[in-house]
Amino acid sequence: MTQKIKTILLIFTMALVVTSCSDSEDSNPPKAGFTLSSTDLMRWDSATISNSSFSSIETESLTYTVTGGAYEMENNSIQFLDSGSYTITQTIKNADGSDSTKITVDVAAPKNVYKLDGEELAIGTTDQPNVYWYDGTSQGGTLYLRMLGNVSGQDNPNLIKLLPVAGPNPIQANYTWSDSGDIGTYDVGMTANYAGFSYDWTTDGDKGENLSIKLIYKASSSANNIYEITLPSYTLNYGNYNWGAGTFDIDGTKELSIFYRGKIDPSN
Repeated sequence: MTQKIKTILLIFTMALVVTSCSDSEDSNPPKAGFTLSSTDLMRWDSATISNSSFSSIETESLTYTVTGGAYEMENNSIQFLDSGSYTITQTIKNADGSDSTKITVDVAAPKNVYKLDGEELAIGTTDQPNVYWYDGTSQGGTLYLRMLGNVSGQDNPNLIKLLPVAGPNPIQANYTWSDSGDIGTYDVGMTANYAGFSYDWTTDGDKGENLSIKLIYKASSSANNIYEITLPSYTLNYGNYNWGAGTFDIDGTKELSIFYRGKIDPSN
């Protein structure tokens, strides 16, 4: 009798072991995984999310959560609206469990600068907009963009002038750029260290065909749209404007480059 009981217990124990192994082998939890198209990011940049998660059975849900700042996500693309540290977490679930993984990226603030012969100067001053429209039509001029640079020791900061040359849709004060980017070409001019109408030196405008003005973030209000202005390299002639003769006397050249990301304010 004792021998029979031992045999039954042994068979029952073996059955438990077999059942336990079978349950373990049949479990199919998912594995989370994804990559970003870029981790070298600046405010208002976008990155593409590529999903590499795996589940051998039907996935119940696949979600992303983002912390660290404002953002917009559409389909598999995320646009970072702030600078700072962001964490993107992917969570995948199926009937047998769930798994999560995350990527943390640092989003840099734009470094809005222009360079003259390699000297790097900030765009904008504490009491002036960075970039704004200036309507000179009342003085017989034209509508153009002004970009201020902060230079110490001058009566007024350097003033870069970007004058639109009409393309298919001329640039207007209400920002009627195409969503796809820049339109036409632009004249580039610059004045420096001016007081009233007495210029120490100025530059004659010329077409900067490698100047790019692009809409990179379309806001609910056009006044909050974000534009990127870039000019990789441009040779400026500098000298003095002869007001009596109405001529520009060239003394030399300077190399100008520009990078700006931000709003463009209405004319003032």
